[in-house]
Amino acid sequence: MDKKNKKAVAEVGIAIIVMALLLFVGSIFFDSDYSAKDNYIKKKGDTVDNSYPYNTYLFYLNDTEIGRQQKVTESFPNIELGSKEITNMIHLGSSFRLIANPFTANSYYVDLSFSEPQNVDFILVYFDPKRLWGDNHINFYLDNKLVTSTLARDFDVPIKIPISITNPDNFTKSRLRMEIEKPKWYSIFNWNKVDFVDFQVAELTQNKENNARTFNFQINNEKFLERVYIKLSIECDEVKQVSDAISVKVNGYIISNENPQCTSRYNTIEANIPTNILQEKNTLELSTNGFYKVGYSINKIYFNDQQVYKFTINSFNDVVDVVM
Repeated sequence: MDKKNKKAVAEVGIAIIVMALLLFVGSIFFDSDYSAKDNYIKKKGDTVDNSYPYNTYLFYLNDTEIGRQQKVTESFPNIELGSKEITNMIHLGSSFRLIANPFTANSYYVDLSFSEPQNVDFILVYFDPKRLWGDNHINFYLDNKLVTSTLARDFDVPIKIPISITNPDNFTKSRLRMEIEKPKWYSIFNWNKVDFVDFQVAELTQNKENNARTFNFQINNEKFLERVYIKLSIECDEVKQVSDAISVKVNGYIISNENPQCTSRYNTIEANIPTNILQEKNTLELSTNGFYKVGYSINKIYFNDQQVYKFTINSFNDVVDVVM
């Protein structure tokens, strides 16, 4: 055997001896029996502490904190939430001219009747404005009360005027009057002339019976309940940048008040329901000033496997390991 091979055999022998020594030393310092562990647990158990049981155990198992989860979803049929605006033409007029100077001004008026006075929120005044002279505002009066003032440019039309009928059962009609502001006295030679072409008035109604919808749901097995949340699937009536919020209440508490993203027609809203406000029987209320088609579900997360448990270690300072 040459010197090179003899050196290799010698190195292997030295390696075997070193490994044996390491195993021997490890058996001394890292004893695999549980005597030290048992003594530690016994010592902790002998400690008297008023915060029992948490400080007398390495960990304490709560009966209700059960491990793996089960999701129970209760889905409900789609509903219409809110009120859809309906436009109904109530006056088709002819063309007319308004004139005003520092001394006099003429008016134009029309009497309006409504098909559903209790549901009317606005009137829409349509016309094609032809300003012939001057730049003063046009005033709109409803039952002799000034409701809006505008220059009546093309992009101002239609003029939207709010309506509030306090006693719809005895309502007969409202009078809409229009006139141009008079120029100031120092503009003695200033005249205002505006032609109103294709003058029309429409009513904007909303049936508000569905602005708020109320439903009931139940919670079973409260002992094993971890989390409850509501999911709304929303279809917007119109694709638009700004939409009205949907308020979600559970047992009188507001848990969500978000604006659906109606830049796309379909979207969802999720909201957690705090478990401390829940009862066996619960009330859900959805409300909005907009109009949506909504499907919703109540999602309940339960611990369902009693063979797997959660536990909490209060302090890691003295923990050797955790043994079930």
